[in-house]
This record gives sequence, C-alpha cells and structure tokens, in this order.
Amino acid sequence: MRDYHNIKIIGFDLGHGETALSWVRADNAETTPQSLLINNRKSQITAIAHHPKKGIVIGEMACQMPDATIFEIAFKSRRFNETAYQKNIKEFVNAIYQHLIDTQQIQSGDNNYFFIGCPSGWWQEEIETYKQLLSKDCLPNATVVKESRAALMHAKESGIFTIEELQKSVLVIDIGSSTTDYTLVKGMSDTPIDFGHDLGASLIEKEILKKTLECQTQYREGREEILRLGEILKDEEILQLEEISQLENIFEQNPIYKNRCELRCRKAKEEYFNYQDSYEETIVNVGIEDIQRKFKFLPLVNGKIINTILSQPLRELDNKSWRDAFRDQLQGVKEKLQHIGIQPSAILLTGSASKMSFVQEICQEVFADLPCKRDGEPELSIARGLARWGRVYIRTAGFLEEINQFLDRELTGIVGNYIPVFLEKLAEELANGLVDDVIKPSVQSWRNRKIITLSSLESEIEQKAKAWLTGSDANNKVTTCLVEWLSKVQNEVREKTDSICRKYNLPLETFSSKTIDLGDHTDKVPTSISLDDLTGLSIFVGHLVALIVGVVLAGLFHILLFTGIIAPIVGIIAYFIGESLVKETDIPGWIRKLVPDQKIDELAFQKKPELQQKIQQTLIQDPTIGVKLGKSISEWLKESVQEQADKARLLIA
Repeated sequence: MRDYHNIKIIGFDLGHGETALSWVRADNAETTPQSLLINNRKSQITAIAHHPKKGIVIGEMACQMPDATIFEIAFKSRRFNETAYQKNIKEFVNAIYQHLIDTQQIQSGDNNYFFIGCPSGWWQEEIETYKQLLSKDCLPNATVVKESRAALMHAKESGIFTIEELQKSVLVIDIGSSTTDYTLVKGMSDTPIDFGHDLGASLIEKEILKKTLECQTQYREGREEILRLGEILKDEEILQLEEISQLENIFEQNPIYKNRCELRCRKAKEEYFNYQDSYEETIVNVGIEDIQRKFKFLPLVNGKIINTILSQPLRELDNKSWRDAFRDQLQGVKEKLQHIGIQPSAILLTGSASKMSFVQEICQEVFADLPCKRDGEPELSIARGLARWGRVYIRTAGFLEEINQFLDRELTGIVGNYIPVFLEKLAEELANGLVDDVIKPSVQSWRNRKIITLSSLESEIEQKAKAWLTGSDANNKVTTCLVEWLSKVQNEVREKTDSICRKYNLPLETFSSKTIDLGDHTDKVPTSISLDDLTGLSIFVGHLVALIVGVVLAGLFHILLFTGIIAPIVGIIAYFIGESLVKETDIPGWIRKLVPDQKIDELAFQKKPELQQKIQQTLIQDPTIGVKLGKSISEWLKESVQEQADKARLLIA
C-alpha cells in the first residue's frame, strides 16, 4: 500500500472571473477540503498587476494598485497560442504558488499535487496544452480535470446528491464569467451536451459600466429613462457631460482604468444578487473607483438597472438579451436530450454566477419537473471538488496503473486472438446472404427467361452482389457479426478487469454489469462498455463495415469466378447445345426447365462452403483487415475501459 502521509492535494479553480483553492491530505479519505487563502480571502478576482516597486501583485491587491503599469483581468481562455495569454496565465499561477509558500500554507519540499479545473467543453488536445503550460516552470505535479467531474465529486461527497441519484443523470450547469457550460452526467460519466461560449456573467458587469455612464448622461441632458438620479445621489456626485466624455477617452486610451471600473461593477453585481431584496430601489454601495485622482466612478446598480440590462438585446449575444440567450440555450439542451432519449433526474448549478436568482427560475421554467440544486458556496464548490477528485485520483493511482498496463500489454493480443473466429463467422454470413439473396433469385430469373444468356446471368450476379454488399441487408449481417464478436472479446476483457476490481475492493458491477445488448436496435450499436449512448459506436461500426465490404467488393470478381457459381448450370445444359456456345446462347425454355427450384437449391447448398472459403481467404489475405480491425477495436475498448476506470474513482476512496 502506498504511503500517502506526506502528500497534499490542492484543488485549483482558476476561473476567468474568480480563482479559489482548496486542499486535503491524501492520507485521510474523510476530511472536508479546507480553503487556501489568497490575500486572506477564500476566493480572489482573477487579476494581475505589475507595480514598479512591488512587482507582480494578484487578486484584490492588484485592484488597489493605482500606479500599476499593467493591470489585467479575466484572462483565462482557449487562446493558448497567444504570447500575452501565456504570459498572464503563467505569471498569475506562479504568483499564487509563491504566495502559498510565502504564507507557509504549503511547503515547497512537500509532495504537493495540483488539480486544475478546465471547462468540460475543452478538447483533449487543449487540455494537454493547458497542462503543459501550467506544468512548465509553474506548478509541480499538475493534472487538469474537467470542472464537471469536480462538481460531481463535490456534490456526491458533500451530500448534495446521493450515489443513487448520480447513477441516473444530472445536468450540470456551470455559469462562469466568460462561458456557460452544460454537461450531462449520466451514470457517473460526463458527456458534454452543449456550450454557451459567449454567455458569461462578465457581460452583465460590462453593461453596468455602460449603463452607469448612460444614466448620468441622461440626467445631465434632462431625459432620464431608467433612474431619477436626483432622488438617489447629490448633484455633485453625478459626473458632468464633459467629465463623462473625458472618462470615456481615458478608458479607450488606458484599459487599466476601464478594468478597474468593471471590477467595481462586478462587486456591485455580486452584492446585488447576494441581497437582492434590499436593493430593488436602493443603489448598491461598494465604494467608488478613483480615476487619476480626478474622477469618482460609482457603479449604479439596483433592481431597475439589473432588470434593464438582463432584458436588453446585446450585440455579443446576437441581439438577444442575457435572459433570453440563457433560456434559448437551456431549451436547446433540453431538445438535444429529448432527441437522444435522456431525461435528467436533477440539475446542479455551479459557479459564482449561479447565485443570480433568475438563473434558477429559468431552469425551473424549462425543466419544470426537475429539482434544481446548488451548493451554498458555489464560488468554492469547483475548488473543493477538484481537491476531492485529486485525493481519489492519488489513492487510486495503483488501480489505474494496473488498468493501463492491461490495456497496453494485453488488450491488442486479446483482440488479435479473436479476429480469425470473427472472419470465419463473417464469411459464413456473407456467403449465406449472397447465395440466398443474390445468386438463387438471379438463377431463377434466368430459368424463367427474364435474363437471356448465362453471360448476362454472370453480369447480373456480379452487379446484384455489389448492390447487396453495399445495402442494408449486408450491413445488418456484418454489424450483427461484429457486435456478437465484440461480446465475446468483452467477456475476456471483463474477466481481466474484474480481477483488478477485486484487488482494490471495487464493486465488480462497475465494469461487468454493462453488456452489449442491441435490443430492438438492429441498425445501431452501443458506444462503449457503458453502452448507454447508441450514437458513437454506430459510426465506429459503420467504419468497420465499410472496410470489410470494401475488401470483399475488391475481390468480388475473383470470388465469384473461382467459386464457379454457374459452372454446374453449364454442365447441365452443355450436353444439349454444346459447351462452346452455352454462355452466349438464348437457351430454349424447355432446356431451362431442366434447372428447377429444387436443383437450384441443391446447387446453392453445394456452393455455399466454396463461396464462404473464398470470402474468408480474401479477407485473410488482405493485409489491412487484421491490422485495422485489431487497432480499431483495441482503441475503442481501451477508451471504454479507461472511461469505466475513471468512473470507478467515484466508488473507490
């Protein structure tokens, strides 16, 4: 058993708008994650400043540096190739790491393992790039985890959901500063369903900044439409028109000041949604932003302002309002789930923006029958979930190591051992189909004089064979053979994984209760060992079917010619008209009747084994079949077993 005593697990939720960190020890599977403090707070604004004397400053402290030469906020994105993005992220992460050491919250000599969150919509290549960016000269032992998994782990461990509820399906909605991610967690595996890339809560604070200046402009011009500022503020607290124009020029020339004002707007927005009932008429007071010691910027936020912003069309949202864009995205997710036949059992809201009350209202409007749950501190739930996930990840490292060894060393061999059996069965099914559905009906058509010559019969058989092989009947036969074969392969894979599960006291049903079962879906096959989604492997099997059919078609003339499909017929009638003329002659009807249905059945029965042998030889002799089949099946099974092993982390702890 591995010694976990000196291992510290740190969940690092580096968000576009806010950042939070939590930690647990690996040697105790029961402890609740504790927050690591940045500037004595559990969560910090994702901000970084360069100060000529104090150097790099982060979070709230960065916002309080009026003499900063650089001030950046909300810089997490997918722009991995941009030098400025890489610089900001690395400097921010390095500053947090150094702050944790300087404040003795972690020790550089300890075994610190960092688990960093990323949106569930990021591709695997993006995740790997992000990991490399943060690992190089930044964090030791860094692992990137999808935030939906962290949310799921936290929900399970903190009692928001029971394991029984999670075995069903949960729609995780993560509302961040820049995006809203929708992730379906079904049977404890996460499947991205849809992503609202441009729907982030930061749009609201940007509009608060615009509305604040707009309301003051209207006041000075005597045409107030939203607020009567004279009833709320003193006249000297309201900017003059010339001051508003000067301030807008400053924002354009020096984004540092605009960023500061947007942060002040964010604080006002958060304060409003924390205590919404108190601010329907009253202006939220989160202090003023002093711009160049000349302008005093006070964000204007109350119920009227927020409702106006949430209801107005926004260019960034294709002229939809924030409310309507969120509702439309959620409705789109619902329709996609209905299309694939999935009804979520509950909704989990995460992200600090999930505190906005209207979000839960819209969720319950669109999914009227579903409970909508949210952690009491959603701004910390991802960091805590990452720490919990990391602890299980470390404690199950041995389990995953053995799973990976099995996948790398044994799986390809298992698949390879079964390929000859598959090709034999496949050749038999294709021979049966070609004889019963192509050759017999064609010979009967010739006997009934619908086909004139035996030469035409040969051409007819070849053309019909091509059409049959590329049609649904052959497709179904190949698919059925493939699925039956996969079941046999899976049985041996299951035996291997079961032995590993027993070693780690993992419930065997994690792998073995899932079986391949087509049910009534003869034209579809399941996607993985979990076998819930019927779409992905259908494409995968379609690829293999096309591969097999392509090989058979390429050798079809050889198969039919050397099997001698019409040779027995030639032998029957050559006696009457001469062998040299038989294939090109319009043979009289009375001679054709010498080939009755019974004789055609006998000929077909005799020729099936020869046809099967030729098909099987063609498949075996083609060098691509065995290699491509083995590689494709191995990759599919490896992905499936890895997915199941990942889900097992929720059960082993």
